[in-house]
Amino acid sequence: MQHRQSARPIAKSMTDCVECPNRQMSELCDWHGAVASELKTIKHTVVYRPGQFLFYEGHAALGLYILCRGRVKLTRSTAKGQQRLLAIVEPGHLIEKHLFATGSLHEATCETLEMSEVCILDRVRYLSLLERYGHVAVKLLQLLSREMVAAFEEADQLAFASARERLVSLLLELAERYGEPVCDGVRIALQLKREELAQMAVLTVETTVRLLQALQADCLIRLRGREITILKPDRLTAQGVHQLPSAVA
Repeated sequence: MQHRQSARPIAKSMTDCVECPNRQMSELCDWHGAVASELKTIKHTVVYRPGQFLFYEGHAALGLYILCRGRVKLTRSTAKGQQRLLAIVEPGHLIEKHLFATGSLHEATCETLEMSEVCILDRVRYLSLLERYGHVAVKLLQLLSREMVAAFEEADQLAFASARERLVSLLLELAERYGEPVCDGVRIALQLKREELAQMAVLTVETTVRLLQALQADCLIRLRGREITILKPDRLTAQGVHQLPSAVA
């Protein structure tokens, strides 16, 4: 599979984890004392421009990636050679969860959506740290376990939700995370292609376009190119599933 060459990052960041504004939001980063001091020695932080690639599906993983600032998207190739959007990752999260084993390969391609800062941990030295600080390892296991349970619950709900419920739930989740109040509703600041919305809602592009047009005809949303504004959040909420099938990590 052919990829565009990944542009060089802007620069290495000199930001210390202790000074990071997102540190307390992440269970992976909120450490003090000896753990914080040692983490500082096994990581480097890099700043990327929008549209740059951190890594590609199938390539060898060079370390563990934590998003400190910005947003990135994970995509994966389908059997037909198309790219499927798996998730949008927010600050404080591991970008991929499976890279602890020696010889791990990236399961997805990672591209920045905006100016982003990424902390890259040396895997071998991080595993050594986990061996010596048991409470860090326990916290990591608890975090990964919660995410696995949530993923199974979301899969169950997707199986029983209608196409309209899936799309409505996705729009509500995007509005909650990326919404900006406007005079007549909530504008979703994150602009996605129709194909990307379809992938996140596990629908065809044709069904997604049809449902968006129907929601607009019902005066529930307004479409302007890729920009989506939710006009009546309360009415839209009544049409979604109770637990949103999250496509955002």
